[in-house]
Amino acid sequence: MKQTIAKTALAVAAGLAASACSSRQGYTLSGEVPEVWEGKSVVLYAIDAGEAEPLDSAIIANGRFRMQGELETPRRCRGVIYLDPNDHSSRGTQVTFEVLLDSTEVSARCEASPKGQRFIFSGGASQQALQAFRQELEPQSGEYDKLFDQYVETFYHRADRQAGIDLARRLSQIDSQILARKLDYVRSHPCSGVSLQLFGEVLGSHAAPSRDSLAGLFATIDPRLRASAAGQYLEERLRSKKMIGGELLPDLEVVDAQGSKHRLRELLHSQGCTLVEVWASWCSPCRDDIPYLREAYAQYHSKGFDIIGISVDKHHDAWTGALEEEKMPWRQFNDAQRESFRAFETGSVPTSILVDGQGRIVRLDARGGWLGADLETMFDK
Repeated sequence: MKQTIAKTALAVAAGLAASACSSRQGYTLSGEVPEVWEGKSVVLYAIDAGEAEPLDSAIIANGRFRMQGELETPRRCRGVIYLDPNDHSSRGTQVTFEVLLDSTEVSARCEASPKGQRFIFSGGASQQALQAFRQELEPQSGEYDKLFDQYVETFYHRADRQAGIDLARRLSQIDSQILARKLDYVRSHPCSGVSLQLFGEVLGSHAAPSRDSLAGLFATIDPRLRASAAGQYLEERLRSKKMIGGELLPDLEVVDAQGSKHRLRELLHSQGCTLVEVWASWCSPCRDDIPYLREAYAQYHSKGFDIIGISVDKHHDAWTGALEEEKMPWRQFNDAQRESFRAFETGSVPTSILVDGQGRIVRLDARGGWLGADLETMFDK
């Protein structure tokens, strides 16, 4: 079975290489959907270069749609079926699918599933290569999903911290294995549109390698792909990326409860490590993490571990009210303008970043068992 999958992947990869590095040709995307969507519009967008770029559109007739166009290089695309012609903004009135298009023909069939509609794709060299890669990763990604559910139950619901930390370590191992597979694929498939997509995933990973390693990996990709809209977008993302392990945490100004302003870097523990915890009073996951943060602070603060809380609450009373309720023993500051979102390249809370005494990033997404594993490594071993 594994040999069959490998041979299929090689054959698809060969076709993909020819497609990606050949001259510009036309693509065809045909779809089969429920007839209840008769007369609805389908719009195809390229979504691999920042803002969504409309490529084509069609009207569903007899349960089918068909779109054709030209692509210079493979593009990651999203199809959107608008169920309400007067509402193109609400997600509840849209059905979407993603597909990696190149100069070959792809068929998409919509099927009902317990989680809603899902699309099954056939044909298309790039799409088939991507699906083959995902299928090869399925044992690891499936194990990760299963263990992550077990981790949440263990660490949070049962408060079995040590078992949760051990699960977090195993999850990190699997994550590293999946990341390595993506890196290997990019290196060995320089002409593949799949490689551009995987490079984007690596770039966005909390466990991404160093900036120099990322730049070297990007340089292995075929020049035509690097020069494409998607390639240029990824190159700019890499150039402007602020949050990479081993590099300095970006600085910003924060305000304490008395209204005094401080520079974040001046607050960091210079002889140990600091968890920078961006949170909000209204954020349930943030509040759920506080019990363990109290435990970790009590256990490791005397050894050199500190926490800096940065609330993004816009209402001062909500922030100070949460401080009174939680009684966290570490220092707290406010960022009502949410400059931390820009500085740390995030748009959500909690955002948890562990830095060393020099202010260099040790771990992104340093929550729960992952934080516990790092603290054990630093202070207990």
